[in-house]
Amino acid sequence: MTSRAVILFCCALLWPVPQHPDAAVAGVPTPKVMRPVAEPPGTPGRNYPFFATDVVLADYGYLEEEFFYEGTANTYSAPEPGKNAEITKSGIPYRSRLIVRRPADQSRFNGIAFVEWLNVTNGYDTDVLWLYQKEFLVREGYAWIGVSAQDGGLSREPNGIKVWSPNRYGTLDLTAGGTVTDASLNFDIFSQAAAAVRHVPSVLGGLRLTHVIAAGQSQSAGRLVPYLNGVHPRAQVFDAALLTVNNGALRTDLSIPVIKVLSETERFTSRREPESAKTRIWTVAGSTHSEQYSLLSRAAFLKRDLNLEAQDACETPSRSRVDIRYVYNAATDWLVRWIKQGTAPPAGRLLEFDETAEPVPQGGGRGGGGGGAPERPVKRDEHGNIRGGIRLAEIEAPVARESAELCGLGGTHVPLAPDVINRLYPTHDAYVTKVTAASDAAVRAGFLLPADAAQTVDAARRSIWGRQLTCGPLCADVRQFPLNPSSQLLSKQSSFLMIKGGGALVQAMDTVTLRLAEGYTAGETTPAGLRKFAEAVQAIDQYVARVRELRRDKHLAAETEGLLLHQAAVLRERVAAGR
Repeated sequence: MTSRAVILFCCALLWPVPQHPDAAVAGVPTPKVMRPVAEPPGTPGRNYPFFATDVVLADYGYLEEEFFYEGTANTYSAPEPGKNAEITKSGIPYRSRLIVRRPADQSRFNGIAFVEWLNVTNGYDTDVLWLYQKEFLVREGYAWIGVSAQDGGLSREPNGIKVWSPNRYGTLDLTAGGTVTDASLNFDIFSQAAAAVRHVPSVLGGLRLTHVIAAGQSQSAGRLVPYLNGVHPRAQVFDAALLTVNNGALRTDLSIPVIKVLSETERFTSRREPESAKTRIWTVAGSTHSEQYSLLSRAAFLKRDLNLEAQDACETPSRSRVDIRYVYNAATDWLVRWIKQGTAPPAGRLLEFDETAEPVPQGGGRGGGGGGAPERPVKRDEHGNIRGGIRLAEIEAPVARESAELCGLGGTHVPLAPDVINRLYPTHDAYVTKVTAASDAAVRAGFLLPADAAQTVDAARRSIWGRQLTCGPLCADVRQFPLNPSSQLLSKQSSFLMIKGGGALVQAMDTVTLRLAEGYTAGETTPAGLRKFAEAVQAIDQYVARVRELRRDKHLAAETEGLLLHQAAVLRERVAAGR
């Protein structure tokens, strides 16, 4: 949603928004909030929100707005475990920003604000949990708010947002002009973001709010751990918290519900940290710290804003396809039930370790331990997949080795050999039946929502598994474009971008996959194989036509159209050449 401004504040036009300046939650002051004018994403001059979503939110009754907010904050001591932090310095001025994606009217709003501490690992703000959970958040009517809480996302060269657009973001300041380097200043900045959500009506467009959930992934979850342990108990502005893929340990006497969802990468943390009355620790077998869905979900705007490709360069194919995002969704749903009804979620399920083996040094990487005390190895099945933990269909009905080994935080995704897949699933129905059973079991256990189980089963029905086919390079689900152009990758890329009417794109590309697999099985140079490859080219042409129709009907952003057309053109050229 584009806003218009009437006053000039330094380098950017800002609209002062009405608020309740005296309102506070348990001692958390409400900051002053302003709305900067925004041009359309991709406009020269970059006077638009960094990483503005490429989802056409209006198709779902949603909109996006950006706000600046300012106030004064404290720094805090690092307390002993189980103790609250103490203020070390107060009255430090700051200015930060919020990015808001919310229902356009009350009828679509479920009353819950999901406030994400934006991740700065890459040197710029990234809305990681929005990328993972956008379908769920929009489907269920949440308001999502991203908070720039750390200077690393603002000032770091070459892509911190102040560097990226000094005209728009040049007045943001999380270090009091460079005089404060204490990272604990971030904590009040995050608390005051929640106060703004609660008490400045324009932030949520006047929507009636009932609860506020704090959330963070990886690095930002790592900042939320000391915040929840030491600062939030002093002045509680959040009702619950979701922390994902981070090793930090929570105190056992928290007063708000917290669910930690861990990947296999954090397997040693799941072994060491116990649950408590207000915490749950869920570890998802076969998932990895960084996986395919969130990477491909950012492909269009990553190219638009930073001219970067969404790809890995690992020698071993990486990025697990285990849909940990679905467990994030279930955890969020449980947090709402926990705070509204007092109904606690199920306890986590432990991964299986070989207790008879000698401890070995932990692997590298943020989640694996990176030099910590030696640990006993995990148990794996005949496909190399881990035993125990929360087990989704990708592990219970495997078509690949999905593990946290190799390629840093991306882990491993290596498809099983065709003869192994064909032996496991003699018919397509056998594969779909096994996926359905695994999904139903996860729903019954409380780790998967029915709507997400339905998506999992639908993907299985559309797949080629169990059809006794061989999927060669042009249809293989490995790596990413442009390193490995393939129909399965483009099908998933299309489905991950949350396009209204995008089911037709997925259907067209699934047809390409089927034709290519039939061609590979018949032999690429045989008459039957050549005919199937020609039919695949025709299906790609149908895909391209549909992409252009969706753009014409304003269901696709320009950057999304450009991404999909480029990938389709690369794939078409390869298929037409038979390579």
